[in-house]
Amino acid sequence: MFNLGKKQEKDPQKALDNARKTMNSGITGGLTKAFMGKDFMNDMNAAMDQGQAAMDGLKQQQWLAQSGLDATADVLSIADTGSLINMNPVVMLTLKVQPSIGGVAFETAGQSMVSKIAIPRVGDRIKIKYNPANPAQFVVM
Repeated sequence: MFNLGKKQEKDPQKALDNARKTMNSGITGGLTKAFMGKDFMNDMNAAMDQGQAAMDGLKQQQWLAQSGLDATADVLSIADTGSLINMNPVVMLTLKVQPSIGGVAFETAGQSMVSKIAIPRVGDRIKIKYNPANPAQFVVM
């Protein structure tokens, strides 16, 4: 329960999986539900779901940064989602994308984390990498 004598888990995914297993099964899960209540358990599971969604989004952005196609994009609109990843805002962007390797320009909209010191504005031209199979998946470089 207090991890006395146990090694601290370094991998965030394993730590989240262990926390989910501990909260939802076994004697610890049963005692937590009995003493803290079902609402507390639902709140904790919702928080772990948000953590999982953040980690999945970060993995997707890392994959796009390595494997996505290069492009430049004009920012048509930007809106704050209220979410942060590593203290950087996640924004909803509508872009007019011009692929670097030729191809026809297209419009797309999607969420991306941006640097808090370089948040794009409407009219800015930015560099992105995008998934050609799903152009709504992109990362601002």
